[in-house]
Amino acid sequence: MARTFETPPNMRAWQYTSSNGGIEKNLVMNCTAPLPRPQSNQHLVQVLAASINPVDYKGTEHPFIGWLLVPKPATPGNDFAGMVVTPAVGSPYKAGDLVVGCSGDNPLAGGALREFTVVKEKLLFPIPEGISVIDAASIPVAGISAYQSIVPNVKKGDRIFLNGGSGGTGMFGIQIAKILGCHVTVTCSTTNIKLCKSLGADFVIDYTKGSVLQALMNTGVMFDHVVDFVGLDEQLIWKSYLYAKPHVVYTMVGGIPAFS
Repeated sequence: MARTFETPPNMRAWQYTSSNGGIEKNLVMNCTAPLPRPQSNQHLVQVLAASINPVDYKGTEHPFIGWLLVPKPATPGNDFAGMVVTPAVGSPYKAGDLVVGCSGDNPLAGGALREFTVVKEKLLFPIPEGISVIDAASIPVAGISAYQSIVPNVKKGDRIFLNGGSGGTGMFGIQIAKILGCHVTVTCSTTNIKLCKSLGADFVIDYTKGSVLQALMNTGVMFDHVVDFVGLDEQLIWKSYLYAKPHVVYTMVGGIPAFS
């Protein structure tokens, strides 16, 4: 017999109406926010844990992007873990199921920082056995970004360079690449070398010790795939021919929003 839950008429939600000076300085707790109403292809989920990524604040803090694409008041947050309250029509999920996913319809203001949220059918997954709710909430954006930037582009035995191995996406990237059988070179600061090696990195470049480009050239390796989780060193992009094989795809994940 399916479980049913009685939902309150209102909920608590972190909201902002301005992003001037950073959304963290403008967040206000609204204790009487109305519950979101799911469409037939959406689940209503009670949020138990949430995590924040750069996409949750960088875009909306841009004066033009935030004004044009983020209706106010807005609630940030894409990544969440929670419990299904009302499943989407025809969904295999049941009320009470523990799930992880990406919240809302707008990636710039997904709405995970509230007690209840709505989730599209295809953006919800069961929490694997042995994974805590808190740990699960950190997976969606970073994990999917790492997966999509690596898996379609490599094969077993490839040598892959990941710029930024100790960030959220980079940590997933190292592990995914190793599972696929790749030799992994990453960058990080001195304090995170041990972390990156513990995740499986074969070779670590300390970017605080000098030029990353020169360090890559010194390895003598021509890489089969490059993923840039940082996006701040233009030398790595424009001179990638010095350390990557011809026709290699340089995949940019990190970076600052800009108009070209």
